[in-house]
Amino acid sequence: MEAGSIAEVAPTAPENATLPVEGDAVVGAVFTGIVWSTAVSGRPAVGEDLSVSSPQWAESATQGTVDYQWFRGTAAIASATVPDYTVTPADVGQKLWAMVTLSAPGFTTVELSSVQITGVAGTFAAAPVPTVTGTARVGQVQTANAGTWVPGGAALTYQWYRGTAAITGAVGRTYTASAADFGKALKVRVRATKAGFLPVNRFSAARTIAAGTIVATRPLTVAGTHRYGQTVRVSQGWPAGTAVRYQWYRNGVAVKGATGSALFLNPAYIGRRVNVKVTVSKPGYATRSVTTRAATVGRALITLKTAPRITGGTSRGSVLTASVGTYSPAPSAYAYQWYRNGAAISGARYRTYKVTAADNGKSLTVRVWASRSCSETRVSLSPAFRLPVWAVTVLRGDGTYRVGTHIKPGLYKSAGGSFCYWARLSGFSGRFSDIRANEIASGVTYVQILPGDVGFETDGCGAWTTVPSTGARATRITKDGTYRVGIDILPGTYYGYASGYSCYWATLTGFTGSLNNIYANDLPSGWFAVTIPPTAKGFEVHGCGTLTRG
Repeated sequence: MEAGSIAEVAPTAPENATLPVEGDAVVGAVFTGIVWSTAVSGRPAVGEDLSVSSPQWAESATQGTVDYQWFRGTAAIASATVPDYTVTPADVGQKLWAMVTLSAPGFTTVELSSVQITGVAGTFAAAPVPTVTGTARVGQVQTANAGTWVPGGAALTYQWYRGTAAITGAVGRTYTASAADFGKALKVRVRATKAGFLPVNRFSAARTIAAGTIVATRPLTVAGTHRYGQTVRVSQGWPAGTAVRYQWYRNGVAVKGATGSALFLNPAYIGRRVNVKVTVSKPGYATRSVTTRAATVGRALITLKTAPRITGGTSRGSVLTASVGTYSPAPSAYAYQWYRNGAAISGARYRTYKVTAADNGKSLTVRVWASRSCSETRVSLSPAFRLPVWAVTVLRGDGTYRVGTHIKPGLYKSAGGSFCYWARLSGFSGRFSDIRANEIASGVTYVQILPGDVGFETDGCGAWTTVPSTGARATRITKDGTYRVGIDILPGTYYGYASGYSCYWATLTGFTGSLNNIYANDLPSGWFAVTIPPTAKGFEVHGCGTLTRG
């Protein structure tokens, strides 16, 4: 834009501007041939540049200077002393013009004034249409992107709209779509303001908001045990305002009235598969259903508090009784099975059991089945009830017997008498060489029949029995005979008095009757002491009276 014209001009000044004088006369020489355009070039809008041209005069080749001053109305604009001037917000509605001053030594100063133009507000060179990012669903954050405005430095404000109506309070760059936005067209207005510029509004393209997705705050679980008498319940977290509905199923069929978050498992559920469908809804959100995995309902459990145990005697013919133990809840019926060394005893299926010969030295246990209506049968095993080895008569009288047929290899005991003869044989020829070992004993005696023996001869010894695993563990010996150390008597030092010379004792390493079984022996007279070591297997004594461990 340009205002004014080019002409030869006389020194003039706008209204209220004066030329320098001295008295009533102009001082100095006068510039001649002055040519200057009064026009102002440029659009007087904020942010844009104005300019005036430089004057020409006849003497300009040799002398003279030109000064510039821009005015806003009648007031000089500070620092606006060049031919160009950028319009500012303060100039809006004001008259803008420039004064050009021509001066030289000896010349009268000349002031030239441009035309006056009115400052107007600026306009943005770039005002982009805003865009919106984010998923167009209820509950999702929508973000306005204003783009780049030119010139920069504009203040940007936002207003979100639902259709054509402004959303109260939605004046931020971001906005979370609410249930009220479901199915509606959502857009944002960006307003740019800057001092000296006309404000500008730009609207984004509208986007239709879809239904939101309900997201659980805690995963869906079913707490509790799927057994009769128990209560199972749904545990899950949902956002505020969510409506939750439940439906329980038995073998895939909806259970009438089972619409709560918990379900009590009565007998009708035993053996059935149970699960629950959870349906959640919320205004503006898509309804969502989740079905849990089905679980089979078992019978109730009977908890064992104390185990069954066996009480009774340990001898053959004793009646043993099984205490059933204690349970929670209390069973209504019990069943039993007795075992010998872990093997079931045929027919032993009652609470009591009579000890038989087959139980000699064995461990007995009893298994108890505790049952109750709608409950799993609880099976418990008692601790072992160990029976000692009882003496069993294997030979009842004198004679010669075949080893392996009439008597098995092993350790045997005879109550003996005043004269007891026995012999281990390698054959039955009657020759002396058939005798592997023999002994004449009085009182209790032991013999170890070895697997290599062919026969066993006994005379005057009475019955021979198996040897029990237990004994008296006595510390006093009052009768002649042979004793097992650590079982019949305890090891240690014993004291006695031998009257005459008939006392004999021997510590033994075995009971085969061989001479090498004798560890030590003696024929004491009078007061004597004998130490029976723990390593000895046996101790034989005759005619020594009473021995007492010290």
